[in-house]
Amino acid sequence: MKSTAVAAESRFVSWALAALFWFVPLWAIFAALDPERPGLPLIAPRNAVLVFGVVALVDFAIVAIVGLRAKQPRAVRIAFLSGGVVAIVTGLCGFDPVTGVAFGIGAAGVELGGLAISAAGPQTTRLCLRAFLWSSLCACLAALVMLGARHPAALYEYDNARAVGTFLNPNELAAYTVVALGGAVPLAIYARDRLASVTAIVLAATLAATFSRWGIVSAACGVAAFALATRSRSLLGATIGIALAGFALNAALGARHHNPVDLEMRGAAWSVGIATFERFPLTGVGALAFGRTYDAMRTPDAPGSQHPIAFDPHSIPISVAASGGIVSLVTLLASTIFLQRRVYFAAARAPGASRFVAIGLASGLIGLYVDCLPNTIVIFFPLMYQTTALALALSRNAAVAE
Repeated sequence: MKSTAVAAESRFVSWALAALFWFVPLWAIFAALDPERPGLPLIAPRNAVLVFGVVALVDFAIVAIVGLRAKQPRAVRIAFLSGGVVAIVTGLCGFDPVTGVAFGIGAAGVELGGLAISAAGPQTTRLCLRAFLWSSLCACLAALVMLGARHPAALYEYDNARAVGTFLNPNELAAYTVVALGGAVPLAIYARDRLASVTAIVLAATLAATFSRWGIVSAACGVAAFALATRSRSLLGATIGIALAGFALNAALGARHHNPVDLEMRGAAWSVGIATFERFPLTGVGALAFGRTYDAMRTPDAPGSQHPIAFDPHSIPISVAASGGIVSLVTLLASTIFLQRRVYFAAARAPGASRFVAIGLASGLIGLYVDCLPNTIVIFFPLMYQTTALALALSRNAAVAE
């Protein structure tokens, strides 16, 4: 009787962890519920979004408990959990303590989910890998269908006829595809996995449909990182080909899908973010409090507080520095570097296809980091921690990818 209960609990936990990968492409739909954010139409009924939010919160609560019990070395636990703890502290010191602390608690929940996945066994690891493939395939198919149908029309016009789907903007979708390609392509090539092959094709088509110029650069950096890690000279040559093909596509068609004003606005956002960091260098203004100080920090020629750039500096490093100061920035850099090195070292010892898939996921994360330099990606933290954790779990459970 006891063994049956344990098995049932194990299956329950496995599905709860796998569900985290389905939530990632849907994180951005909550931003449209914020009445202060202009130009973001709802792509699903408000009640449906609220129900999804309740389900997600319950799942994260379950996963957080699992993460607290996960067995990992102390250094790994600190690397996973330090960001949420620091976000709570800097939130308390910011201009919106309630929101800042809530964000920190949410970040800690995301990190606990990653910690739980990193310690998963073979069954859960395989389920999470399949969930990542299926969720990315469905999310990208939805984005392509919405683009082809020009629905919702307001979203199609707002994003200049670029693929966006359930994400906050085309650049965010591009970043997601870069990471997902890091897992799908090696699994398709080295394990001849059919689902991974189909997913890789759809992901590549979606990346092209975003017309994200920096997304192409990020993808090329991810391929270069994979080539260096696997010591493949031919792939280094392919990196140049990918970059040239991407730039050729944007040169031929991309100009129709980009507003020249966007680059100027991005520069204005960066300058306000840097000015905010200079004014509050230690702990920043607090998580999600950038908009509260925007008017006081912006230059006279910068757009007003109702413009989208007033909500974040449109760059992950600048955003973290402005929101959490040098404390948060150093914490994020240190934990990211530690976990990235950990994944590469663990993957190098893994046999067969698992080695290449784990390296591919880590290399996709390199692409994500590059993409986030001039962009703010809402899904950065869940995508980063869950992908890192999945790569660690794959390295340990090598038979999963065979």
